[in-house]
Order: sequence, then structure tokens, then C-alpha cells
Amino acid sequence: MIVSRRSSVSLLVAFGAAVAACGTPAGTPKESPLAPLEGRVAYLPDDSDRAARSLAEAALGTDPTAARAQLAAFETTERLRVATGEPPSGLFAYARNLVDSTSNDPIVYRRATAQLLEDDDIDPALRKQLEMEVADDPLLLADKRIGEGRRTRIARDVNALSEALGRSLLSFVFLPIRVAQAVINVAVAEHLDDPISVQERQALAHWKEYVEGHPDTPEAHELIARIDELQQSWFDTKRRRSVRAAEQALDHNQNALALLLADRALRYAPGDMTATRLRDDAKRRQANQQADLAQSLAATPGPLPDEGNPEARQLMVAQLAGGDVPAESDALLAADPAGPLADGARFSHANAIGEAGQESAMWDALAEIAGDDPATHPMARHANALVESPFQNPWEAFEAAKGGDTRKAASFIALGPLQGGARDRDLPRSIEWLLEAPTLMPVLGGIPWRLVQTAIAPPEAKAPALAASRYLERYPNGEHAAELRDYLVEHESDEGHWVRAHATASEISNTPSDELAELAEKAAAQSIEQAGKQQRRDIRLAILQATSERYPDTKSGRRANELLHKEIDEATEQKIRISRGYLIENRNVAGAGGLGLRPELLDGDKHNGELHPLGVTLLGGRVLEIAMLAPSGDEDDEPKTLRQTVSAERLSRVVSLLEETSARNALLDPLAEQGADARRDFFFERARLGIADTPDARPTAESTYAFVGMREKYNMVRSRESILPVEIVISGSLPDLGLGAFPRLRTPKQTPDAVLFK
Repeated sequence: MIVSRRSSVSLLVAFGAAVAACGTPAGTPKESPLAPLEGRVAYLPDDSDRAARSLAEAALGTDPTAARAQLAAFETTERLRVATGEPPSGLFAYARNLVDSTSNDPIVYRRATAQLLEDDDIDPALRKQLEMEVADDPLLLADKRIGEGRRTRIARDVNALSEALGRSLLSFVFLPIRVAQAVINVAVAEHLDDPISVQERQALAHWKEYVEGHPDTPEAHELIARIDELQQSWFDTKRRRSVRAAEQALDHNQNALALLLADRALRYAPGDMTATRLRDDAKRRQANQQADLAQSLAATPGPLPDEGNPEARQLMVAQLAGGDVPAESDALLAADPAGPLADGARFSHANAIGEAGQESAMWDALAEIAGDDPATHPMARHANALVESPFQNPWEAFEAAKGGDTRKAASFIALGPLQGGARDRDLPRSIEWLLEAPTLMPVLGGIPWRLVQTAIAPPEAKAPALAASRYLERYPNGEHAAELRDYLVEHESDEGHWVRAHATASEISNTPSDELAELAEKAAAQSIEQAGKQQRRDIRLAILQATSERYPDTKSGRRANELLHKEIDEATEQKIRISRGYLIENRNVAGAGGLGLRPELLDGDKHNGELHPLGVTLLGGRVLEIAMLAPSGDEDDEPKTLRQTVSAERLSRVVSLLEETSARNALLDPLAEQGADARRDFFFERARLGIADTPDARPTAESTYAFVGMREKYNMVRSRESILPVEIVISGSLPDLGLGAFPRLRTPKQTPDAVLFK
């Protein structure tokens, strides 16, 4: 393309003007941002209005013939209107849909609606609603679900083989392994598939709905056999799941649960051999368990000997009475180590030395008792319960958790996805390990990458931190308290939990003051951040007040105090915001029928005043806060706000238009749906009734909802989903040096109600 010199100069001048406009200070509107409310003149109904009223009256009556006659009369009125040069009223499609909806047969209604959709002059919102009505046909939905299930299975198998071939572009040596692995995975997936897929279950529900509503139609008689077939597949699925769950319950010694699941499987498949065997095994185990429990409950303690071991008895009485540990306790325990009270004496002695401050000695003594045979040493079971309890023995729990995390990290580095063993494929364990053979080479090749991954982003260690917190709560001055406080400070700092890190560091007497001050600053900043996420005003105020009192000497603590006073001074009943982007996309809300904003505030020209991106905020009552661009014209600067009290009529128009526009947008585009907010709806209802002037100062009544435009919500122009059934995928993997591009079939998306059929 050839551009003349004059055109080039014009373009440069225009570009310079645009750049200058970006930095030009914003002007201030000379008038109020809101135009005067337009009065509504009395509306005089014409022939179309009167015909529509007669039609609605007949349709809401009990005579369908009268409704059809009124529809014909309304159609005649519309034709006369067009013949005289007047524009059509736009009500004819609504009138036809109203009369069609009076039919008692849903099939007749859907067919009439499909006919109506062939007309061109239909409001887009009504067209969308009619399309949804037509699509809500049980037979159409069932056929669609069956097709989706078939495509999902085919796409899964084809994509597995396509990925195996495509990922071997740079590593042909792995091609046979990947192809073999893909074939095995496809076979295993087919084995794991339920007899009836989720989509087939949905189709079964639609068919049942149709047959129950239309039992005498020819389609219903044809569906009976298909329903019986899918119903049997559903029973097979339920039996298979129950048997699998019963086997797992038996493996975990959950005998009662296994018995329940086995009985459930037998209800779906009476006489099933596997379910019968599981039920018998569960019954036998449960009977043995009940017998052991009965024997334990029937045991009665024998009389305590008075003279069998007087030294041990003397020691036990002294310790249980709360006295000090006798100096000759070791000698007393050694007097008769096999006596009937020796175990009790050792147990009480261990507790006594623990109370005396010898924590490690206590747990060593209890561990020694726990190692005895419970059949001959009655206190072994009690000692073992204390030693193994993470609440009673948090230090051992801390050590075990650290060791467990270390072993888990080591197994991840060495085995990667196989660290938990071969994946469960509902096959014998030996076969499951055999199926993992093709993955061994990539797993071993990924060890260096997993080493780097673990070094860069180590896994979060929650269990040791929890055990350390329990220890400090139980033994604040214990032998390991100082060590665990240091550990918790480091752990919480690594996780970014600055409030907890500062609280723990404050308990350490030798923490450097500069380090403590740094933690306090970060903790205060984190508290302010958490306060900003709270929707309730009283919770925000409580957090800010606690932050200002807990960290008064920090910059963020003083900032919390400022925010606290600002929150109190500027507290309003509501903060429902309507952004500039939303007002630009929905001009009817900003126009004379809604807010009544002056047009120049949304024309993009900063010289005559421009609305800030924050837009307009409903502050409760009849007060609006209008955010204007700052004098600098920069959208990032603090806006200039104007508060204006509007009439009850204008406020009622605004909230009604907001709800109507949002509902219409969501109908036309599901991504434009505005979220639910009960406090917003409560205020809107009060505004419509004209009682918004009565303040509702409850913190639970405040809403911070924001109506934002689509471009603001997605930060960019939304991409449309491709209509092609195939997409190209570029895949890479550092562990096995896999890189490739391959086609992949798109799988149908599951419907929102699919979770109910899983």
C-alpha cells in the first residue's frame, strides 16, 4: 500500500493529538453528573395493546379455543398495523408462545415452539428461551447423551495412541515403549469402565421420564427394551462397585462396612458368588470380633493382694496421692519385679517422674513398659496407648512426621508416580506391577528432574508443624520447647504465615530485635490483607483494631489504625458498585430510564469530564457515589467522588433495570451471568418498595457486590471455542525428554448435572 506524504503528516498529527489527550488533565463537568429525571406521560393504549390484553385474559382462562381465537384476532390487528405503515409491536412471537404454552402435551408445545423459531422477527432473549425449551426434549437429550458417551470413549482411545506417536518426535528410542504403554492403558481403561457410562445413565433417566409421561405413544413401546437393557447394566455397575468397596473394607478390617456392602451387592445381583463369599467372610470376622469383645467385657478383676508386694504398693499409693517420688523408688521396684503390682508401680513411677520434670525419662520408661507382652503385663496396653498417641506424646509424633516427610520425599525422587506402588486397576497386584514395567525407564530417567523440582519447591510439611504446635501447647516449658519454637518460626516464615511466625518468635527470649521487628511488620501487613478480604464490616473492623493494637510500632500497624478510622468515618449501609465498563456495555442502565448519567461522562473525552472506572456506587438509602477521573486524568489516581441523593423513583428504576439487564445478559451469554448475593437482593427489594430511606445498619446487611463489564471480568476479549472436532497439542516432558505435536479429538463436555449420575 502506498501512502502519500500528506497522509503521513496527517497520521503523525493524529497520533500526537492522541498522545497529548492521554496526558491531558481531565475536565470538570459544569453541571450535575445526573440529568433531571424524565417524567413519564400517561400511556394511551392502542388497538394492539387492547388485543394483547384480551389475548392474555383468554390464555390465562380455562378455554383453549378462546385463546386461539384471540390469537387470530391479535394477528389480524398486527397485519392491519403493518398495512397502515406503523411498525410492528413486536409482541406477536410472545403471543404465539403464550398460547402454545397452554397445551397439556409437552411434545405438542415443543413442536409448536420449533415452528415459531423459524420466524425471523423474534427478540433475541425470547429466541434463546425458546431454543432452550425445544432442546429440553427427553428423547433428543437421551440421543445426545448416548452420542456423547460414544464419542468420549472413542476420543479417549484415539488420543492415547496419537499422543504416544506424537511425543516421540525427538526420542524415537522410546516410541515402542510409549505405544505399548498406550495400548495397555487403553485396555486397562476399557477394563475399568463401568458397564454403563455416565452419559448412558443420563439417557436412561430421560427415557424413563418420557415413558412415564407418555406411556401410550409408539416411542414409549420401543423404548421399553432399551430401558431394561440399560437398567440391567446399571445394576451390574452398582454390584461391581459394592463388591470392590467390600473387598477394600475387609482389607482395612472394617467388617461391619464390608458386610453392609456385600449385602447391597447381593440385592443388585442375588446369588453372586463373589458377593456371597465376601458376606460370609465379613460375618465370620464380625462374629469373632464380637466374641473377643464379650470376653473382654466379661472379665472381672481379682482381689488386690495386701501383702504380695508391700513395697510396690507403698510406692503406688504415694505416687497416686500426688506425693514426690521416693528416693528409694528404684530399690522398691527391684524388690519384686514380677509381683502382681509391679507393672502398676512402674507405670505410676513413670508418670511421677514426668510430673517432676524428667520428660525424656518418663517416655523412655513408658516405652519400656509398652514393649512388654500385654498377656502377662496388664499395663503394657495403657503405656502403648500413651506412647503412640500424637496428643499425649507430641515429641515422638513430631520426630515420626519429620521422618515420614523425609521418606516420602525420597520415595518421590526415586520412584515418582510409583512412590505409592502400582496404580490400582482392579487386577491382581502382580499384574498391576507388570503393567507398570513400560514406565520404569521414564521414571528412572526423571530422577534428576525430580531432584531439581524438590529443591526448588519442596513439599509442604504440615504434620511436623502440627505436632510441634501440640507439643508447645502441652509442654510450653518442656525439654524440646526451645528447639520446636525455632522450627516453627522457620517453618511459618517459609510458608508465609507471618502472624504465626511473629507470635512464636515473640515467645523466644533471645530473638534479635531487628528480626522480631521485621516479622511484626510482615504480620501486620498480612493482617491488613486479610481484613480487606472480609465482606462483613464488623469483622474487618475487628481485624484492623487487633492489628493496630498488636503491632503499634510498625508502619503497617499504623496503617491499620488509619484504615480503621477511615472505615468508621466512611461506613455506609451498602457498597454496591456499577463499574464504568458495565455502564458502557449496558447503556440502558446509564441512560435516562436508569441512572440518568449525562452522556458526556461516558464518551471517552476527558476534557468534558469522564467517569472513573470505579463507576457509580450505591451507598444505601438513596445516596449514590459517582467516581470521576482525578484532575490529572490518570485512571490510576484516586478518583474525585461526588455524592448525590436521588429520588425514590430513580433508585427504583436503577435497581429494576440492573436486575432485568443482568438476567437478559445471562440468558444470551452464560459467561455474562452475575453471581448471587442475598444482601444485594435484600437492598434492591427495599429500594423497589420505596423504603430504602430506613437505614439497615446491621453488618450482615452490607453488600459489596460489583456489576462489572465482560471486558473487565475477563481482562481481554474472550476467545471463542473452536467448532473443529480436532485440536493440535504441543507436549513436552523434561524427565524423559519427550517433545512432540499431535492431533487430539475434542471430548464432549459433561453437563452440569452429570455429577448426580456418577
